[in-house]
Amino acid sequence: MHPETSQGNKGHCRNGHPAVNCLNCDGNKGVFMSVKPFESTMQDLVYNMDVGMGLQIVKKGLYVLFVLTLFLLYPFTQFHGFKNAEAMEYAQLGRNLMTHGHFVTKCIRPSTLWYLSAKNSPKDQPAARQELGDYQPDVLHPPVYPAVLAAAFKATDVSFTLNRGAWVFPPEKIITAINIVFTLLTGLMIFLLGHRLFDRRVAVLALTLYFLSNTVLDMSISGLGIPLATFFTTAACYLAVTAASNRQEQTSAIRWVMPLLLSAVCCILAFLTRYGTVAIVPALALFLGLSFPQKKWAWAAGFLLIFALGISPWLIRNTIVSGNPLGMAPYTALTDTNLFEDDLFERTHQPSFGGPSRILNALWAKWMVTTASAYQENLRTLGDGLLICIFIAMFMHRFIRPTVHRLRWCLALGMVTLVLIGGFFGEATLRLLYIFWPFVILFALAFFLVLLERLNFGIRLFNLAAKAALITLSALPLIFTLLPPRAGIPYPPYHPPFVSLVSNMLEPNEVICTDMPWATAWYGNRTSILLPGTLQEFYEINDYTRRIHGLYFTTLTRDKPYARTLLTGSYKSWFPILEGKIPNDFPLAQGFALPPNTADQLFLTDRQRWKD
Repeated sequence: MHPETSQGNKGHCRNGHPAVNCLNCDGNKGVFMSVKPFESTMQDLVYNMDVGMGLQIVKKGLYVLFVLTLFLLYPFTQFHGFKNAEAMEYAQLGRNLMTHGHFVTKCIRPSTLWYLSAKNSPKDQPAARQELGDYQPDVLHPPVYPAVLAAAFKATDVSFTLNRGAWVFPPEKIITAINIVFTLLTGLMIFLLGHRLFDRRVAVLALTLYFLSNTVLDMSISGLGIPLATFFTTAACYLAVTAASNRQEQTSAIRWVMPLLLSAVCCILAFLTRYGTVAIVPALALFLGLSFPQKKWAWAAGFLLIFALGISPWLIRNTIVSGNPLGMAPYTALTDTNLFEDDLFERTHQPSFGGPSRILNALWAKWMVTTASAYQENLRTLGDGLLICIFIAMFMHRFIRPTVHRLRWCLALGMVTLVLIGGFFGEATLRLLYIFWPFVILFALAFFLVLLERLNFGIRLFNLAAKAALITLSALPLIFTLLPPRAGIPYPPYHPPFVSLVSNMLEPNEVICTDMPWATAWYGNRTSILLPGTLQEFYEINDYTRRIHGLYFTTLTRDKPYARTLLTGSYKSWFPILEGKIPNDFPLAQGFALPPNTADQLFLTDRQRWKD
């Protein structure tokens, strides 16, 4: 008998309910709960799977499965090794940081030798006679991405040996996985930002289009670390919006001060991942100044102050090492100018500038050409081309919410700032327009849905068809990429077995000179000097800085224009060697071609090392 049954009514509880069905009976309230029959339980389960919570779980599970499948399929079909020099250079920095605990590089440029030796040399000693050790402090790149790579290499204990018959270097798979993870985390930030600025519908659609973007997937396997910078930038924006919204709602101080501080931290990390992301900092400071109800500009100034304090240790390090807060990075603006065509500045051991006015004229001419090109190509074709058009048209519409209205103009300021900076530094900086792609998707989608509502089709099917058309058109580049023919290995010029073969002929402490030092530093783990501008500069480095034991030419040099560059241009002093006419006094007279019996690559050394 149930403990709650009455004594005068056997088999029933005190409320008169059958004891066999009574699990709990509140005598004061008369609340009755009975065991549901099996059929009723099954009906509830089917109902939940059909329209209730179960359906939501199934939908979310299928969505996650779709995203994971996409991010597994794309690398499997498209990734065959790094094809970007910058990716290899960052990778070798990460390995050096893991191995030696210092931010040093094995990819050395003649211009960097000049820069560091000029800074460290006594005034009465020629800079060219400074010795080069096995490692050189890196003065070109920020540290966060290499630090992330170093941590991943150490955690996974990955092998840096190229397996026989393998074409993909094992650590590159780890690097690709890291970038994919930060791409997925950026998607989470897009969803949170879209939900806060607009609604769940915009957030989900934006997240979907972001993952269906061929630009996003291609960047995730590039090894460039831009997905990491994009994550920090998107997180900084989301946290700034959260801080401004909570401040306007007059919530407790912790609910807006903490997001404000975290936003500044994300900006610091973004800058220390890629210097060009500094363009987002004044944009967010302006947004905070316009959004805070009281002492608005004081908080904006505080935001900038926190950012400045956060990056100051790295700037101090660069100043100590090189004499400049940003190291040699500002000097890269001289690349591909009237003073130094193409990459001649990086390859010059003793550059001659010819006075401030000549430098300014060269930089101005480069800025005009590069900025015009950035508007015509980089900006107008940002992402996959379609949504950027809607995004630009969106500025003709005024959103009701002041936060949305302010943020879009501040982000536009950031984009313009980056284009103006990129005009001096070229493609490597303009590539960072990618960090604004999540915001382009969000605002373009919001405007697109506003247009759909104003068209008032009346029939829901038309709205669904319009959304499906937008998604399909945005995903077309991805679809075409996945269809045959698929991407092949990045040769020419990069082929890890060739680079590893050449590098392993040298001892670990010997130096190789090549037109792709980033590749020999990464795949071969050898100190690598970029091919100097002239043969005479090669002799100077070999005689006074560090003896060179190998010279490695690839299609990066051999494929250059014959008459304009090789015969009469900046490579003319190297042309006889490329033709097989080795000077009598040249220290590297033994060599062979790769692949055999071809003219693709040429390796020269001081003896027949392949017989050792």
